[in-house]
Amino acid sequence: MIYLGMVNTKNIPRILIYSPIYYPDIGGPAVQAKFLSEMLYANGFDVFVIKYNNLVDFNPNINVISLNWNSNPHIFTRIFRWFIGPLVSLYYLIRVRPSLVLINSVFWNGMFMGLLCRFFRIPTILKFTGDWVFESTANLKTITIELEKIYKKNIINFLLFQVERFFVRQFTVVWVISEFRKRNVLNLTRKPKIWLQNNFHDLPSLAILSSSRFKDPLVFVTTARLIPHKRIDAIISTLSRFPKGYKFIVIGEGSELIALQQQVIRLNLSQNIFFVGKVTNELLYEILTLSSAFISWSSEEGAPNSFIEALHFGLPIISANVGGIPEMFARDSKAAQLLEPDDTDALYNCIERLILTPEYLLEMSIHATNDALKFSKSNNQQNFLNLISKLVVNPNF
Repeated sequence: MIYLGMVNTKNIPRILIYSPIYYPDIGGPAVQAKFLSEMLYANGFDVFVIKYNNLVDFNPNINVISLNWNSNPHIFTRIFRWFIGPLVSLYYLIRVRPSLVLINSVFWNGMFMGLLCRFFRIPTILKFTGDWVFESTANLKTITIELEKIYKKNIINFLLFQVERFFVRQFTVVWVISEFRKRNVLNLTRKPKIWLQNNFHDLPSLAILSSSRFKDPLVFVTTARLIPHKRIDAIISTLSRFPKGYKFIVIGEGSELIALQQQVIRLNLSQNIFFVGKVTNELLYEILTLSSAFISWSSEEGAPNSFIEALHFGLPIISANVGGIPEMFARDSKAAQLLEPDDTDALYNCIERLILTPEYLLEMSIHATNDALKFSKSNNQQNFLNLISKLVVNPNF
């Protein structure tokens, strides 16, 4: 809903969250924006959210402004938005009159809003969950730990890097979710204050999870955008080496979908590997509850929200040891197996052990639910509220 009278007569701090995707859409930014908006409202803030899609979230306490923009537009539509987006940002800044603006990911219109907020002296937080240059230009399946190489790859990347660096410098605080992402920001600029705080969740409480999901046939699952650096094809190739007594569910959409489907047909795995596309959060949680383990083979990650969800639902995690992923686990954690990122033989051996020893799988599951407590709202929300309160009272803290 949209309020036409935006004057804050109650003198309550007003927070504007700009998040292109928002619940009930799926994906880490959408779910995290929902958690943050509801938590802020519960703690006495007046909350507004700007989002692209027109999906309806039936929460009367959150003022949601839907721009009715397709999340995957045609290139000409995208270019049009690049020009019209700054005007849209200016319009809603004037209408909402926020005490603070939180940009929920690195995207063009959000970065431009940060520039406008600096002009109007409104404190801002940029949630730096992924590098804009990498996300905009990378078509890589190689390991990308040093983003400086991406920045210098060609003249287009170099120019995009200069644009990103300029806009990041406009924010009061840059919020990063891992030390890995903090290094990304330091490569861009040392000017804004950098605040490290992991993602956290407010997922539904669990009944006792059934151990029957660790018996044959095992169900492996992954949730990801189907783009090259997620390397879903490597997981499929590895699974093709096993007898066909397993299931692998791939949740998500993206440019690689058709190629991955063709790979599955070519390997005669259509009865084992299933692409379910974009699903509701309720269905996602149901699938996670019924799955045996979570697999990721991405070449670049900050600290993915999908891992937090998987741990919460008791899923052991098998992953390439890249980016901020190792920071999510204690050194002696038994909830995850983190492997050398180009070693698909190690991936095969790890999956084989899970298949052959269900008791090991069950032990990992118990540790997963314990590890998930680190990311609970109760253990993290006060840090976030303290930052918001400081910025509202003193934008130059």
